[in-house]
Amino acid sequence: MSKNIKLESIFIGLFLVVALGLFAWFNMSKPSILILHSYDKSYAWTRDVNVGLERVLNNNYRYQVRWYYMDTKRRPYPEYRSSAGIAARRFIEQMQPDVVIAIDDDAQQYVSRHFINDPKMKIVFAGINNSAADYGLDKANNATGIMERIPLPAIRETFLIADNLKSLGRPVRLALLADKSESVSGDIKQLQGFNWDPVQLVSINRAASWPDWQAKVRDLAGKADVIMVTGYRRLARSETDKSLVPPHEVVHWTEMHSSVPVISGNGFFTEEGGMLAIGTSPYEQGETAARMALDIVLRGKHPKEFPIVSSSQFIVTMNGARMQVRGFKLPKVYEAAARTGNKYFDDSH
Repeated sequence: MSKNIKLESIFIGLFLVVALGLFAWFNMSKPSILILHSYDKSYAWTRDVNVGLERVLNNNYRYQVRWYYMDTKRRPYPEYRSSAGIAARRFIEQMQPDVVIAIDDDAQQYVSRHFINDPKMKIVFAGINNSAADYGLDKANNATGIMERIPLPAIRETFLIADNLKSLGRPVRLALLADKSESVSGDIKQLQGFNWDPVQLVSINRAASWPDWQAKVRDLAGKADVIMVTGYRRLARSETDKSLVPPHEVVHWTEMHSSVPVISGNGFFTEEGGMLAIGTSPYEQGETAARMALDIVLRGKHPKEFPIVSSSQFIVTMNGARMQVRGFKLPKVYEAAARTGNKYFDDSH
């Protein structure tokens, strides 16, 4: 009896060793995807891009997924961004993923462009405000992706149907206000290249510091009928204090002191206290990039089989109380769209 028990234990042990070995082999042989974020996971844009990614990357038994956050939005200093890029590149060289999904401009500037035409690396990019050519990705044999583009036609349409702007009886004057971050440079190119007619783009204003931003908000009184803001996370507290002003403080102060309505092309603007945003869909960015990555790792597709595409979907986010205070009335379908996406806020309570 004891001999049989001993043999049984040996066989069970061998079975477990073989099973664990097969399990380890299976996991090691699975294709791998690295999701490389320029920013941090607490940033609302990053959070929602991740929602889109996870909607598609939901079968992890077929592939491995790892995440890496460079955190350059909260730490925009040149030395940090450079070192963050070096660290991310070292991580990629050690991991050797089959595909890197690189999100937002800093990931391209400090990481992706260093792997252009690397035969061991395939790149899918997303969230680029500038052009792919700015990073050499347009001619890379191993890269494709989706561009982030502000939904300018939808924003222009919003200006044309808002009751208080229609009542002006003349073309709406639009002013852009933004910080001096690199992604804003891409936004400006988009605005300048768009046919706003009959809306008039009267000025583009960029601020490096918080006092500069405040002065520009006050200066736009009487010069514009609506202010559009894009980037506002790169504002130093003062010329001597380089700490960044929290975005909620920027948005709240701007709402309280602007004499005209303020909207944004970034959906998270209302989460931070703003009135209205018609923003690029972060969900589309994540979903599209994830589908491309899966086609590459599971179906053997090559990046060049996918043309580079631009965003086509947008989200509406709205703060009902602030809309009411401004008398900024839009058709009910706007509120319905915001509520459907769980992006309707009301701080009147």
